[in-house]
Amino acid sequence: MAHASDDPHSLDYHLQELRQRLKYSVVVFAVTAIGGFLVSGRVLSWLQRDLVIPLNAFVPYEALYTQVMIALLIGVIVAVPVLLFEVLRFAKPGLRDQEYRTVRNFLPFSYILFLGGSVFAYEFIATNALQFFQSFTASADVASVWGLQATISFVLRISALTGALFQLPVIAAVLGMAGLLTSEQMRRYRSHFIVAILVVAAVATPPDVLTQVLIVGPVIGLYQVSIWLVGRIED
Repeated sequence: MAHASDDPHSLDYHLQELRQRLKYSVVVFAVTAIGGFLVSGRVLSWLQRDLVIPLNAFVPYEALYTQVMIALLIGVIVAVPVLLFEVLRFAKPGLRDQEYRTVRNFLPFSYILFLGGSVFAYEFIATNALQFFQSFTASADVASVWGLQATISFVLRISALTGALFQLPVIAAVLGMAGLLTSEQMRRYRSHFIVAILVVAAVATPPDVLTQVLIVGPVIGLYQVSIWLVGRIED
Protein backbone atom coordinates (compact mmCIF):
# COMPACT_ATOMS: atom_id res chain seq x y z
CA MET A 1 0.00 0.00 0.00
CA ALA A 2 1.43 3.39 -1.03
CA HIS A 3 2.04 5.96 1.66
CA ALA A 4 0.63 9.47 1.40
CA SER A 5 4.19 10.78 1.27
CA ASP A 6 4.72 8.83 -2.00
CA ASP A 7 1.89 10.69 -3.72
CA PRO A 8 3.43 13.68 -5.59
CA HIS A 9 0.19 15.61 -5.03
CA SER A 10 0.05 15.13 -1.25
CA LEU A 11 1.09 17.73 1.31
CA ASP A 12 3.41 15.24 3.04
CA TYR A 13 5.24 14.63 -0.23
CA HIS A 14 5.81 18.35 -0.80
CA LEU A 15 6.94 18.91 2.80
CA GLN A 16 9.36 16.01 2.55
CA GLU A 17 10.74 17.34 -0.74
CA LEU A 18 11.13 20.83 0.75
CA ARG A 19 12.89 19.37 3.78
CA GLN A 20 15.36 17.50 1.57
CA ARG A 21 16.13 20.56 -0.53
CA LEU A 22 16.65 22.72 2.56
CA LYS A 23 18.93 20.06 4.07
CA TYR A 24 21.01 20.07 0.89
CA SER A 25 21.24 23.88 0.97
CA VAL A 26 22.30 23.83 4.64
CA VAL A 27 25.01 21.27 3.88
CA VAL A 28 26.31 23.43 1.02
CA PHE A 29 26.33 26.47 3.32
CA ALA A 30 28.14 24.57 6.09
CA VAL A 31 30.80 23.22 3.72
CA THR A 32 31.42 26.60 2.08
CA ALA A 33 31.47 28.37 5.45
CA ILE A 34 34.12 25.94 6.69
CA GLY A 35 36.08 26.52 3.50
CA GLY A 36 35.56 30.24 4.01
CA PHE A 37 37.02 30.03 7.49
CA LEU A 38 40.13 28.32 6.11
CA VAL A 39 40.78 31.33 3.86
CA SER A 40 39.31 34.00 6.17
CA GLY A 41 42.73 34.84 7.59
CA ARG A 42 44.03 35.68 4.12
CA VAL A 43 40.88 37.67 3.34
CA LEU A 44 41.28 39.62 6.57
CA SER A 45 44.94 40.34 5.84
CA TRP A 46 44.02 41.53 2.34
CA LEU A 47 41.27 43.80 3.68
CA GLN A 48 43.66 45.42 6.16
CA ARG A 49 46.26 46.04 3.44
CA ASP A 50 43.68 47.35 0.99
CA LEU A 51 42.01 49.68 3.49
CA VAL A 52 45.41 51.06 4.55
CA ILE A 53 44.11 51.63 8.07
CA PRO A 54 45.78 50.15 11.18
CA LEU A 55 43.20 47.97 12.94
CA ASN A 56 43.33 46.87 16.56
CA ALA A 57 41.85 43.95 18.49
CA PHE A 58 40.48 45.25 21.79
CA VAL A 59 39.42 41.86 23.17
CA PRO A 60 41.20 38.48 22.95
CA TYR A 61 38.61 36.87 20.66
CA GLU A 62 38.10 39.80 18.29
CA ALA A 63 40.25 38.45 15.44
CA LEU A 64 38.58 35.03 15.69
CA TYR A 65 35.11 36.60 15.76
CA THR A 66 35.92 38.69 12.69
CA GLN A 67 37.22 35.67 10.78
CA VAL A 68 34.06 33.71 11.65
CA MET A 69 31.98 36.64 10.38
CA ILE A 70 33.93 36.63 7.10
CA ALA A 71 33.56 32.84 6.81
CA LEU A 72 29.78 33.03 7.28
CA LEU A 73 29.54 35.74 4.63
CA ILE A 74 31.53 33.60 2.19
CA GLY A 75 29.21 30.70 2.97
CA VAL A 76 26.13 32.81 2.28
CA ILE A 77 27.52 34.20 -1.00
CA VAL A 78 28.30 30.71 -2.31
CA ALA A 79 25.21 28.96 -0.91
CA VAL A 80 22.55 31.50 -1.93
CA PRO A 81 22.53 30.49 -5.63
CA VAL A 82 22.15 26.86 -4.60
CA LEU A 83 19.32 27.71 -2.20
CA LEU A 84 17.50 29.78 -4.83
CA PHE A 85 17.90 27.03 -7.41
CA GLU A 86 16.53 24.43 -4.99
CA VAL A 87 13.57 26.66 -4.11
CA LEU A 88 12.87 27.19 -7.81
CA ARG A 89 12.95 23.44 -8.47
CA PHE A 90 10.56 22.92 -5.56
CA ALA A 91 8.17 25.57 -6.89
CA LYS A 92 8.39 24.40 -10.52
CA PRO A 93 5.28 22.14 -10.43
CA GLY A 94 3.17 25.12 -9.35
CA LEU A 95 4.49 27.46 -12.06
CA ARG A 96 3.54 27.76 -15.69
CA ASP A 97 6.37 27.09 -18.14
CA GLN A 98 6.67 30.78 -19.02
CA GLU A 99 6.78 31.77 -15.34
CA TYR A 100 9.42 29.14 -14.59
CA ARG A 101 11.63 30.23 -17.50
CA THR A 102 11.28 33.89 -16.53
CA VAL A 103 12.35 33.31 -12.92
CA ARG A 104 15.11 30.91 -13.97
CA ASN A 105 16.53 33.45 -16.42
CA PHE A 106 16.39 36.27 -13.89
CA LEU A 107 18.21 34.38 -11.10
CA PRO A 108 21.74 34.61 -12.60
CA PHE A 109 21.17 38.30 -13.40
CA SER A 110 20.00 38.88 -9.83
CA TYR A 111 23.11 37.19 -8.41
CA ILE A 112 25.40 39.21 -10.68
CA LEU A 113 23.67 42.42 -9.58
CA PHE A 114 24.19 41.47 -5.93
CA LEU A 115 27.89 40.82 -6.44
CA GLY A 116 28.26 43.96 -8.56
CA GLY A 117 26.48 46.07 -5.95
CA SER A 118 28.64 44.64 -3.17
CA VAL A 119 31.87 45.31 -5.07
CA PHE A 120 30.67 48.82 -5.96
CA ALA A 121 29.89 49.50 -2.30
CA TYR A 122 33.30 48.28 -1.19
CA GLU A 123 35.29 50.18 -3.82
CA PHE A 124 33.38 53.47 -3.85
CA ILE A 125 31.29 53.75 -0.68
CA ALA A 126 32.94 51.95 2.23
CA THR A 127 36.54 52.85 1.40
CA ASN A 128 35.73 56.50 0.64
CA ALA A 129 33.68 56.77 3.83
CA LEU A 130 36.55 55.34 5.89
CA GLN A 131 39.07 57.69 4.29
CA PHE A 132 36.76 60.64 4.98
CA PHE A 133 36.37 59.66 8.63
CA GLN A 134 40.11 59.19 8.99
CA SER A 135 40.87 62.58 7.42
CA PHE A 136 38.20 64.31 9.47
CA THR A 137 39.55 62.80 12.68
CA ALA A 138 43.10 63.82 11.78
CA SER A 139 41.97 67.38 10.98
CA ALA A 140 40.56 67.60 14.50
CA ASP A 141 44.02 66.63 15.83
CA VAL A 142 42.61 63.42 17.31
CA ALA A 143 44.41 60.07 17.11
CA SER A 144 42.50 57.33 15.27
CA VAL A 145 42.42 53.94 17.01
CA TRP A 146 40.01 51.74 15.07
CA GLY A 147 38.72 48.39 16.22
CA LEU A 148 39.12 45.36 13.95
CA GLN A 149 35.63 43.92 14.31
CA ALA A 150 33.79 47.24 14.12
CA THR A 151 35.65 48.39 10.99
CA ILE A 152 35.34 45.12 9.07
CA SER A 153 31.70 44.82 10.12
CA PHE A 154 31.12 48.36 8.80
CA VAL A 155 32.60 47.42 5.41
CA LEU A 156 30.76 44.10 5.11
CA ARG A 157 27.42 45.52 6.24
CA ILE A 158 27.51 48.34 3.71
CA SER A 159 28.56 45.94 0.94
CA ALA A 160 25.80 43.44 1.73
CA LEU A 161 23.12 46.14 2.05
CA THR A 162 24.07 47.76 -1.26
CA GLY A 163 24.15 44.37 -2.97
CA ALA A 164 20.62 43.71 -1.71
CA LEU A 165 19.40 47.14 -2.87
CA PHE A 166 20.85 46.46 -6.32
CA GLN A 167 18.14 43.79 -6.71
CA LEU A 168 15.64 46.57 -7.43
CA PRO A 169 15.64 46.25 -11.26
CA VAL A 170 15.10 42.49 -11.05
CA ILE A 171 12.24 42.81 -8.55
CA ALA A 172 10.62 45.59 -10.59
CA ALA A 173 10.94 43.59 -13.82
CA VAL A 174 9.39 40.46 -12.30
CA LEU A 175 6.50 42.45 -10.81
CA GLY A 176 6.06 44.28 -14.11
CA MET A 177 5.89 41.02 -16.07
CA ALA A 178 3.35 39.71 -13.57
CA GLY A 179 1.20 42.80 -14.09
CA LEU A 180 1.56 43.85 -10.45
CA LEU A 181 3.59 47.00 -11.10
CA THR A 182 3.48 49.70 -13.77
CA SER A 183 5.91 52.44 -14.71
CA GLU A 184 3.23 55.01 -13.94
CA GLN A 185 2.91 53.68 -10.39
CA MET A 186 6.68 53.87 -9.97
CA ARG A 187 6.73 57.49 -11.13
CA ARG A 188 3.82 58.39 -8.86
CA TYR A 189 5.43 56.87 -5.76
CA ARG A 190 9.03 57.90 -6.49
CA SER A 191 9.21 60.24 -3.47
CA HIS A 192 7.80 57.51 -1.19
CA PHE A 193 10.49 55.13 -2.42
CA ILE A 194 13.26 57.65 -1.74
CA VAL A 195 12.02 58.17 1.82
CA ALA A 196 11.84 54.39 2.35
CA ILE A 197 15.42 53.92 1.13
CA LEU A 198 16.60 56.73 3.41
CA VAL A 199 14.96 54.97 6.36
CA VAL A 200 16.55 51.63 5.42
CA ALA A 201 19.97 53.26 5.03
CA ALA A 202 19.59 55.06 8.35
CA VAL A 203 18.70 51.84 10.18
CA ALA A 204 21.19 49.50 8.50
CA THR A 205 24.23 51.77 8.31
CA PRO A 206 26.15 53.90 10.82
CA PRO A 207 24.38 57.17 11.69
CA ASP A 208 26.35 59.44 9.38
CA VAL A 209 24.96 61.38 6.44
CA LEU A 210 27.91 60.68 4.12
CA THR A 211 27.44 56.90 4.09
CA GLN A 212 23.69 57.20 3.63
CA VAL A 213 24.05 59.63 0.71
CA LEU A 214 26.66 57.41 -0.96
CA ILE A 215 24.24 54.47 -0.76
CA VAL A 216 21.01 56.28 -1.63
CA GLY A 217 22.43 58.07 -4.70
CA PRO A 218 23.11 54.94 -6.81
CA VAL A 219 19.86 53.31 -5.66
CA ILE A 220 17.84 56.30 -6.89
CA GLY A 221 19.61 55.85 -10.22
CA LEU A 222 18.63 52.18 -10.22
CA TYR A 223 15.05 53.19 -9.51
CA GLN A 224 15.07 55.31 -12.67
CA VAL A 225 16.49 52.35 -14.60
CA SER A 226 13.72 50.17 -13.14
CA ILE A 227 11.06 52.63 -14.34
CA TRP A 228 12.53 52.45 -17.84
CA LEU A 229 12.73 48.65 -17.67
CA VAL A 230 9.11 48.25 -16.58
CA GLY A 231 8.09 50.69 -19.32
CA ARG A 232 9.86 48.52 -21.90
CA ILE A 233 8.03 45.47 -20.58
CA GLU A 234 4.71 47.28 -20.93
CA ASP A 235 5.52 48.07 -24.58
